Amino acid sequence: MNLLEILRAHELEQVVAVNDPATGLSGFIVIHDTTRGPAIGGCRFWTYPDEAAALEDAVRLSIAMTRKCALAGLNAGGGKGVFLDHPGIRDRAAMMRALGRYVESLSGRFYTSGDLGLHAQDIRHMRETSRFVAVPDERTLDLAGGVASGVLGGMRATLAACGLGRSLSGRRVAVQGLGAMGRRVAALLVREGATVIATDIDAALAARVAAEVPLTLVEPDAIYDQPADIFCPCATSGILNAETVPRLRVAGVVGAANNQLAGPDGAAVDALLLARGIRYAPDYAVNSGAITLAAREFLERRFDTREAIAALPDRVEETVARIFEVSDARKTAPGTIADRLADDALVRPRTTERQWWPIR
Repeated sequence: MNLLEILRAHELEQVVAVNDPATGLSGFIVIHDTTRGPAIGGCRFWTYPDEAAALEDAVRLSIAMTRKCALAGLNAGGGKGVFLDHPGIRDRAAMMRALGRYVESLSGRFYTSGDLGLHAQDIRHMRETSRFVAVPDERTLDLAGGVASGVLGGMRATLAACGLGRSLSGRRVAVQGLGAMGRRVAALLVREGATVIATDIDAALAARVAAEVPLTLVEPDAIYDQPADIFCPCATSGILNAETVPRLRVAGVVGAANNQLAGPDGAAVDALLLARGIRYAPDYAVNSGAITLAAREFLERRFDTREAIAALPDRVEETVARIFEVSDARKTAPGTIADRLADDALVRPRTTERQWWPIR
């Protein structure tokens, strides 16, 4: 499939193929839909088998970002940057400044920050060359805190839908991934009185988090077999599939990771979870905290991170509860329902006149 066929097949507005030989920067910026406002989405820096796999990931993530913004009621659309990590990179700071220049070239059609594989210093270097990069800071723009706070709201809605009440106190939660998001989720769960079982592929990182947060560590592959109330994926995409779902011993799945369901659209895994009686809280309904905070600062110019984070759990809980309510009424998997609700909120028909452009 060539690039134009990919654009047509997924109704993408724009794909920017990025190549900077001087720094080794290589990858894609994908803008899916800007009919509600400029595209917002993080930049991911990861090892992929090839460029096609990187583009596929960018496309899926950009679509999820569009739906995330629509479901959250934001005046923004979806985009994503996906770039290839490789051994030929010599000056990472220069590469990140180059990435910032490409973001700047879109003149505000795409706002971004970090994602998987990018560190705080990387984002600061991007910000040096672009006005459209948000630098997370726990005091002024706590994106990880926003996501973690929303995840807890999603868990409360899921527990309630399972007939287990709303309280997290005394509940067992299996957390997969202890990076920026996972460690914050784990800490909040412990504060709420939950018991946390956790893992990470980086054993040293897992040990450091366990020294700070009272939790029980297990081997990465064993996390799927843990008896718990909630399985909480906070790592990479596509971890729920035909092999892992039958191993789950939980009432619900609620996590911060993007695109948790494997497959082209995740529908088969969505149906499998439903058939097993496991409540799946759609990931982009749950992990909308960062995009909500970023939209408030970028688009609404509101710098009230603490107040906004305090409101996020109730906001996410209400959204997830609504998804489960419609899912039960229509006897349809919740991931499918979330997609329909989000798509209903998009502006159609979509034309260039209705897309967001920096100059009108």
